[in-house]
Order: sequence, then structure tokens, then C-alpha cells
Amino acid sequence: MNLFMQLRRLFRLSAAPAWAGPTVVGLGLVAAVLEGAGLVLFIPLLQSLGASPPQSGRWQPVFDQLLSSIPQHRLTAFLVGALCVSIILKNAVHLINTWVTRYVDGLVAHRLRSRVFDQTISSCIDYRVENRRSDIITTIANNTWKVSQGLSLAYRLMICFCTFVVFVLLMLLISVRLTFFSMIFLLFGAMAIRLATRRADETGKAVVEENKQFGLRMWESINSLQLIRAFAQEDYEQDRFLKTSDRVRRRLLRLDMLWATPGPVSEVSITVLIGALVVIAESASIGIAALAAFLSLLYRLQGPTRELLQSKIALDGLAGAIDDVDDFLRTTQTPFLSQGNLSAPALTTAVEFRGVSFRYAPDQPLALHDVSFSIPAGKTTAIVGESGAGKSTLMVLLFRFMDPTSGEVLADGVRLSGFELRSWRKRLSLMSQEVYLFNDTIAANIAYGDFDTNQHDLREAARIAKADDFICSLPEGYETQIGDQGMRLSGGQRQRIALARTILRNPDILLLDEATNALDVETEQAFQIALEQYSHNRTVVVIAHRLSTVQAADQIIVMSKGRVIEVGSPDQLLKRPGHFSKLHGFQHGRVAVGTN
Repeated sequence: MNLFMQLRRLFRLSAAPAWAGPTVVGLGLVAAVLEGAGLVLFIPLLQSLGASPPQSGRWQPVFDQLLSSIPQHRLTAFLVGALCVSIILKNAVHLINTWVTRYVDGLVAHRLRSRVFDQTISSCIDYRVENRRSDIITTIANNTWKVSQGLSLAYRLMICFCTFVVFVLLMLLISVRLTFFSMIFLLFGAMAIRLATRRADETGKAVVEENKQFGLRMWESINSLQLIRAFAQEDYEQDRFLKTSDRVRRRLLRLDMLWATPGPVSEVSITVLIGALVVIAESASIGIAALAAFLSLLYRLQGPTRELLQSKIALDGLAGAIDDVDDFLRTTQTPFLSQGNLSAPALTTAVEFRGVSFRYAPDQPLALHDVSFSIPAGKTTAIVGESGAGKSTLMVLLFRFMDPTSGEVLADGVRLSGFELRSWRKRLSLMSQEVYLFNDTIAANIAYGDFDTNQHDLREAARIAKADDFICSLPEGYETQIGDQGMRLSGGQRQRIALARTILRNPDILLLDEATNALDVETEQAFQIALEQYSHNRTVVVIAHRLSTVQAADQIIVMSKGRVIEVGSPDQLLKRPGHFSKLHGFQHGRVAVGTN
């Protein structure tokens, strides 16, 4: 990718404030002019100190006019003062420019992090399933900063180019011959550096991939500590971690060396060039003062020249990180679900599936095939079937994490796509076998169901969920820190806190996805009692493998291979020689495995 395309994409992605670029580059240009002016002042300063006058040049009339009003006995002091002022102003402008640049850096990184996070939590669930969570964290925590660094490099490129132009113009005023020779020499040096660092882009992309693998190793190792220790695989995991870390180290070392190459090459080139220019200046009868100013400009020019080359190489090295953020934002932007404009009312009649078929990706088979059924309001509907039957997919569609491939889902006769997403989802609440708790207090986790709650309602929700007693028995009560994923609590305690959170939310429709599957019989019974008290006259949808948990349902929907094969009350289905009665027999030991 050429430099113009790189900069164009970088500016689009970073979306910096409109004033940022002109301000940063403008201040950089002012600093370059002040520095160049200070260096050129060496000519009249050295002449005032007795240096031999040079051949007349384009700059001589300018100095004669500017300094004509200054008395000769005060000229040296004036020039020294002007030189000091130019240096002070140049450094003041540079300091202001540094602050503005860092401010823009932080602002761009903050906005990018916010965009990535927003699209991560708002985009369709299929994208998050297809990507490793560690990749997303690497993108948010690491690569967004690199985009802001890339923007700083882009600004630096422009400033260095402006500085380069200013210095070259001043050098042309002193000597066209010396300037022409210097530019030819610098051009060949730049070509040599570019040839030596041509793989910076490829190396930078490799660093991004290695960083993602490193992030994955850290994420999986930390989240699997118990498994690693249980299987005594500490040595194996340490070896994998060390190998991944070493690959990152080697890639970064190579990239750092590519970035460092222009510095010494430029310095050696400038040293050789200065020696050649001294010889040329002597043969061209250029005065000592003019030569000193020219060499000062040339020596200071090596900084912008080196930075031009280093910034281009650094931009190439950051290309992988910029690609990562750009691809993530573009990919997660397209699957956003369409927003309706209706506010979802309380459910009064039913949620209805009409001819719904669904697949998670175009190249995957259908997870649901022409499914039609109704979930009556105020009743309990159970969905049963073997693993892979499509039960959890129904939950995905009910929450409208995704839309059907064909068919439609309606609430009281209105398609779900007609509702504003958040207003519909506020009508629902989900409890699953995998309970999600934050590393915070018990009170904060329960209050997540309704941040506007008061302490009385929070405790009442815990009481209904049969959680108040065990919470009060803890030393810090509701202010107890529960650790990552609630690891300081038992499975049953975590489920009760999750139920209290759901009760506090007070949803119209409660979805239970294998919510009691991991509990022992005694804890499950206590949980079921609390749940039955709470769910009275509410719309409840239960997904379960244990048929004992759905005996009290008003309606049972039996699924197999993505299709609805039976619908009816428990009594009705048990009387039929169908799939449900067969499953019931298996679980109660009345039908032998393999019986047709």
C-alpha cells in the first residue's frame, strides 16, 4: 500500500477533530521557520565577529535591508539576542505542539476504544462467536493505541516534510550548487534505507498476529487454572506460554531493528556529506560564515530526514494493527439488526413463531426448519429435545440477538423487528446454566437488574430468590466481594443471586435455559420453589433436559433436528406413544436404550 493510501485510511479510521491536523502541522511549520531563521542568523553574526565576507548571494540584500537600522557597535548583541529569541520561541511552539499532539493521541485512542467496545456489545452475536475473545481484547487494549500512534506519525511526516522544505529553501538561498549536491546524496541514502527496511509492513502484521496468539495463551491459561492443575499440565502450559512469548520477542526485535536502521545510516551519510561539502565550498570560494550556516542547516536537516524515513517505516510496522481495528469496525458494523420505532408493550396474548427457519451462517446447515408454535402469555411453556435440536436457537431469536432466515416471530401480532431493540429486550430476562456475575459485591450484582432500585426492593428480590439468608450469614453481607465470576460462592448461591437479579428486573417473559442443570437435587428443589412463587401468572419459557423440571408446564414443545415434532400439555404428551413419552421412559428407566 502506498503512502497516500495509508494516510487516507488512517485519517478516516482515526476520525480526529477537524482542527487537529492543521493545528499540529501549522505549529510544526512555525517551529521549522523559527529554527531555520535562527540558523541563518549565524551568517551575519559570524560576519560581525570578523569572518571573511562571502561571495554575494540571494540572501545578502535581505540581511542588508533588515539590519541597516541597527548601529554597527550593537549589531553583534542584537544578533545574539535575536538568535536566543528564535530558539526560545521555537521551543515554546514545539512544547505547545507536543501537548496538542498528545491530547489528540489520547482523544483518538479513547474514541476508537469506545467504538470497538460499543460495536462488540451491540453487534450480532454471531460475530462474537466466530472470533476469539482474546482477539477483541487485543484490539481494544493494544491496537487502538497503535492507530493513535499512527496518526501522530502521519502528523510527524507532514511536519518533517514542511521542515525539510523550509531548510532546503534556506540552503538554496546560500548556495544552489551545494544544495543540489546535498539533495542527490540524500536521495541515494533514502533509497538505500528504504531497500533495507522494505519488509517493515510484513513484519508489523506478523507482530499483530503473534500478539493475538500471546493474548490467547494468557486468556486461556488464566481461565483454565483449575483444569491445568487438575490434570497436572503446568509444565506443558508453561512451555507453550514461553514459546509464544519468545516468538513475540523475536518479531518485536526485528521490527525495532528495522525502525532503528535510518538513524545511524543517516548520521554516517551526513558526516560523509559534510566532508565533501567542505571541499566543494573551498573550490567555489564560499565564505566561512555562509558555509557555517549552510552546514548548520544541513546538520539540522538530518533530524527531519531521519524522522521522515523512520515515520514511514513505523507506519508500515503499524499497518497490521491499523488493519485489525479497521477490519473489526467494518465487520461488526454490517450485521447490526434493524431498529423498529415501536416501544414494546407488556405481552398480553402470545409470542408466535410462524414458519421460522434459521441458519447461523450462509455456509452452515439450517438450525431450525419451518418452525411454528405459540407461547401463550401468563403460562409456562417448556421446550425439550436432544442436544442440537435447536432449543437454544429459539432463545436467540426470542431475544432478537439475530433475525430468522425466513419466517417471522411476533409478539401480540407485531413482528419483533418492528420494536425498538432495547424496549423489547427489557421485557425479557434470561437465566441459563452458565451464570454471569461481575467481580463486585453481591448487592451490585443483584442491582444490575435495575440500577434505579432501592435497598428494600433489592433485599425483597433476594428474599423471594431464597438468597437473603445465606447473604446475611456472610461477614460483609450484601457488600461481600464475590470474586471473578462469583468464584467465592457455590453454584447454588450463584444461581440464587442470578434469580434475585432477574426478579428485580421484573420481566414480562422469563427465559430459563437449563438453569438448574448443574445443581444438586436439594438445591434444585429450593430453587424451583422460589422460581414457582415468582413465576406465578408470568410468561415463562423453560429449556430443560430433565423432564422432571417441566412437569408443571402448561405446554410442552418437543423438538428434534431443528423441527417441532410435538406440542401439548404434559398429560397429553404422556398419553401418546410419541417422542416425549419415549424420553420420559428413558429418564425414568421404563424403556431400555435401543428400544424402538
